[in-house]
Amino acid sequence: MGLTLLGEQQDAAAVVIASAPDIANAPEPETPALIRWPAVFGTYEPDAPAPAAPEPVVTVVNHNYILKGLFASSANSWAIVSDPGGEYLLRQGDELPGGALVEEITEEGVWLETTQGRELIAFGE
Repeated sequence: MGLTLLGEQQDAAAVVIASAPDIANAPEPETPALIRWPAVFGTYEPDAPAPAAPEPVVTVVNHNYILKGLFASSANSWAIVSDPGGEYLLRQGDELPGGALVEEITEEGVWLETTQGRELIAFGE
């Protein structure tokens, strides 16, 4: 198949300018070989899986606390508590060795928040 131009002349011969390629019979183009680029920024190594979260540590509260003294008012409160390890001057929000949190200091004594719940250190214990 081709493109034919016809001139104005009566006896002009047909001139073939170009022919369309036969697509059905054309050979497959060659696939270029893959080029491996150098690892300019290093090679990718995935991160190791994260370790499992540690189980929470349960601390045992020392029940050998002795209330030595306290001052309690609506504005400011503090208490002196002792155990075999020493004496502690405490205010609300302080933490005792073993993890007990001073929740409140009242005329009754020192209220602690422990893993066992709310506990009171009072005089005479």
